[in-house]
Amino acid sequence: MTVNQIDEYDAIIRKVAGDLPSIPLLVQDMMKIISDADAASFALCDIIRKDQSIFSKILKIANSVEYRQGRTDRITDMNDAVLRIGTENVRKTLLSTSVLDTFLDGDGEDRFKLEGLWLHSCGVAIACSVLSERFDCEFSEQAYACGLLHDLGKVIKIKFLKKEFLREVKFSIKNKTSLWFSEKALGHIQHDLIGSMIVEKWGISSVVENTTRWHHTFSKSSRLNVEDPDVHKMIDLVMLANHMVKELKFGNSGSALSEALPERFLKRNRMTEEEYEGARETVRMHIDAESENLAVLLNG
Repeated sequence: MTVNQIDEYDAIIRKVAGDLPSIPLLVQDMMKIISDADAASFALCDIIRKDQSIFSKILKIANSVEYRQGRTDRITDMNDAVLRIGTENVRKTLLSTSVLDTFLDGDGEDRFKLEGLWLHSCGVAIACSVLSERFDCEFSEQAYACGLLHDLGKVIKIKFLKKEFLREVKFSIKNKTSLWFSEKALGHIQHDLIGSMIVEKWGISSVVENTTRWHHTFSKSSRLNVEDPDVHKMIDLVMLANHMVKELKFGNSGSALSEALPERFLKRNRMTEEEYEGARETVRMHIDAESENLAVLLNG
């Protein structure tokens, strides 16, 4: 980048970092609560009890048709709610909620755009989680967060660079390109780069930072400062998840076109057409299963 470009990115980061305070602490906490099931349950309950809004949403999900499974009793205690839903599902719900609050801090047309983007991000998070287990990824415990935050840069652009973002959308529609291509063609702030810089500033995780930075870069050799093959694999899985969710038309990433997956990329991940379609169908089923919970979070 040129000196002017560096200054431009730094100026945005200084402005944004203080206005998006809710994500880093909660994401860090959630990514730590992954090993000891008993400790995780206790820690989750402790976090939930501090926020009445999250408390009520978790109870609604615990008492939803999916989790009640024909039982007539309604849960009112948070320990029982976590036990019924499961610590991992609660952890993912808390991550989604923390990002939702940041996404929807707006109104009117912007809120509509951000709701669609949040749903897309949740879809990619679910897909990443599914794919990381299916393909035995070393960083499967961070997969949900990687998917959830991959488009954080778009949130920043919608909120702080609205005119620039709208120009990119129009360019994308007119020329039938992806938003990422439009950003580069117009010489605008790149959402993958600005998003990764925020993740780095927050100190969330180097894995999340790298997946956010390189989720549009197919070539491993072009992913600067990424040497760990497991990190490359996680980046690839985010790219696969992103592509599948766009094909499934879940949420709205803002792009008029989904980038085609190169043959070399698919071969590298041992993805035949049959394997791809099977994985996408599994992702679809998991997204369908989570749709009710996401609606609870979205509608309060």
